[in-house]
Formats: sequence, C-alpha cells, structure tokens
Amino acid sequence: MRSIRFQQAAAGLGAAILLGAAAPMPVPHLTDAPVPHRAIYRIGLAHATESSGIISAEGRMVFEINGSSCDGFTMGQRLVVRLGDSEGGEKLLDFRVSTFEAGTGDTFRFLSRTYVDDDLVEDIDGVAKRNGPGIQVKLQSPPGKTLTLAGRTLFPSQHLNAILAAARRNERFLSAEIYEGGGADETSDTATAVIGAAHEEKSGEALIGGLRSWPVSVAYFSEAEKEPQDGGEETPAYQISFKLFENGVTQNLVMDYGDYALSGTIEKLEALERPRCE
Repeated sequence: MRSIRFQQAAAGLGAAILLGAAAPMPVPHLTDAPVPHRAIYRIGLAHATESSGIISAEGRMVFEINGSSCDGFTMGQRLVVRLGDSEGGEKLLDFRVSTFEAGTGDTFRFLSRTYVDDDLVEDIDGVAKRNGPGIQVKLQSPPGKTLTLAGRTLFPSQHLNAILAAARRNERFLSAEIYEGGGADETSDTATAVIGAAHEEKSGEALIGGLRSWPVSVAYFSEAEKEPQDGGEETPAYQISFKLFENGVTQNLVMDYGDYALSGTIEKLEALERPRCE
C-alpha cells in the first residue's frame, strides 16, 4: 500500500508571488488571515484506483491556529486515518505537526512526526530564517542538515495570504515557491493554484457567515519527484482542493495523491480568541 504524504498535504492547507513567468514580487508580511480557530474534519476516501489497493479510509483531522500578524501564528495539527486495502489489511497513519511563523515573514519553526501503526517513520524538526537574499534552513532532526532556499520562497501562512490576495484581485492563477518544513527531499516546492469565482456565504454559521469564499485547487510540484510525461508535461506530486473563505477558514477538502484521494468534511468549527495588536 502506498504511504500517504501527510506532511505536504497538511501544510498545504495553511498554503513573494510568481505570476506566470513574471519577476518575483516582494515577500508579503502576514495579514490577520487565518483567523484563530479550531476545526475538526472527518476524513474519508474520496476515490481510489484499482491499482492503489485502497478500498476504505476513515479518520479525523484536528487543526488549530492561534496568534496574529503582529506576534506571528502558531499552528497545531493532527491527522489520523485508518486505510483498508483490498486484501483485508489495514494501516493506521498518524501525522502530528506544530509550527510558528513570524508576522514579519522572516522566521518559520516546524516540528512534525509521522507514525505508521504506532511506529515513528519520519521526524522533522528545524527552523528557517530569511538571511539577506536567501533563506537558511537548519534541521535538528535529521541532525546536522542545512539547506539554502531562494529568498522569494513563501512559508505556509504567507502562501495562504498570497492566494487570498490574488482571489481578491479576481486573478485565476497563482504560482509560488513554498517551503513547508522539510520532508524527504528537503527542498522547496512549486505550488500552482487555480482560483474559481467568488461566492458569498448566505448562512449565519459562526466564523464564515456573510463572508466571501473561493473554490481553490493547488497542485504541488516537488523538484525531487518531477516525472515528465510524454511531451515534457510535469505531473504534480499531489493536489489539494478546498473552499477558502476570506478569513482563511477552509471547507470541503480533497487531498489527491493520484491513485487515491482523501476527503475532509468539517464536523466542528470553533472561533478562538484573537490577540489584539498593539
């Protein structure tokens, strides 16, 4: 059974702008999106090909974000899902992540652990800091590893704000280099977003009532996993689609890995206290 890439999918929800082939724009400071909140998603199987061997998926994802654009945002997330295969076997996958992203956009701290059937299979711990024209990343786990990224690279909350800014300008496409906290290849990814038409939420539901939202689909291309098809077309490592509200809340998640996809439906949405910026 193919293992799920929890780290990239989770951080992509959190998601300088490169518009087409245009020159990179300055890396933006954060705004007050996402609004502090806690969301619980029910995870299920959206679809799967026969070759994937997966016939069922059931689990939960808890996402919590606190902070402000002044002091920065802290994010905690846990995603647990049980996958069943066509031979009657099961795997319990458990992804846990916590991050801090400074409002100035100059610091990003990250810690993530992935377990399969209670066995730790990936442990990533590090900090990324903007330093002059580039970004220096130091990893405590795996120990002793460092890397340098281009200065235009966005951290997750910056990427989310970049998508929202493009949506408000009625732009339909957005491409950016992003870094979400390590992973197997320890490089930045190229994230290409397609943004649909705006819609106003008519319900009085807490946090989202009366707000605009946009359907968004983001394809992630990893430098280490690019596999051009015939004619040179690149295949994304994975894709995420969701309904994005203008305060950063997301609904109707679909995390697509090619031969199978997981869905995420909100079961509970709770507002958290918003700190005041001095």
